[in-house]
Amino acid sequence: MVSRPLAIAGVLVLFVAGGVGFALADTGAVAPSTNSTVSVNADATVERAPDRATVTVAAVGRGETAEAARNNLTGDADAITSALEDEGANVTSSRFQIRPEYEETREGREQVGYVAIHTVEAETSDVEAAGTLIDAAVDAGADRVEGVRYSLSEETRQEAREEALTTAMDNARTDAEVVAAAEDRSIGDAVTIQTSNHGRPVVYAEAMAADAGGRTTIQPGQVTVDASVSVTYELE
Repeated sequence: MVSRPLAIAGVLVLFVAGGVGFALADTGAVAPSTNSTVSVNADATVERAPDRATVTVAAVGRGETAEAARNNLTGDADAITSALEDEGANVTSSRFQIRPEYEETREGREQVGYVAIHTVEAETSDVEAAGTLIDAAVDAGADRVEGVRYSLSEETRQEAREEALTTAMDNARTDAEVVAAAEDRSIGDAVTIQTSNHGRPVVYAEAMAADAGGRTTIQPGQVTVDASVSVTYELE
């Protein structure tokens, strides 16, 4: 796996001298301090190749009654589950619902029957096998692919977050040094540090297509892990 740190930094600056503070930012006033400090905010983003894939498929049935819709399901959930497990996936959920189905007419919204949907979700650590899982489920009776999403294992996500935090701290110090130098000052130790994280821990398949043999192939995107820091340094 190859990571590519991408950094975006923003600066919130506070100089305080003689007990009177002023903020060099348009984000609002900052509380005065008795010590000379500079405060900065910095962000960093790290990308990782996903190491988890979750496939969601469904069997659908329609009928004039709820019972008929259930009986008309294109596939059996047990068969779909077995097919996914035979391919090495871990089935994490199975959901069944029956609801009225409507059609828009000139006279308005009219109920035309019922639809039954049996959804099965399976996860695998072999991200390249997502297409194989879809094919296995379809062969077992699933007639709808709800989607494929990619994510990171907890270990990989934590490693990426640590890298993002390290990069964000480097960016914060660099920004603080630049601002301090503009006032012929230098920065000292960090007085306070606050962290936060955001971003997209999950991505969806970017492309899904059938190869020459009629089998499903999928191109996953990268998963991003973001981190933000707010650091206050002493001014020297």
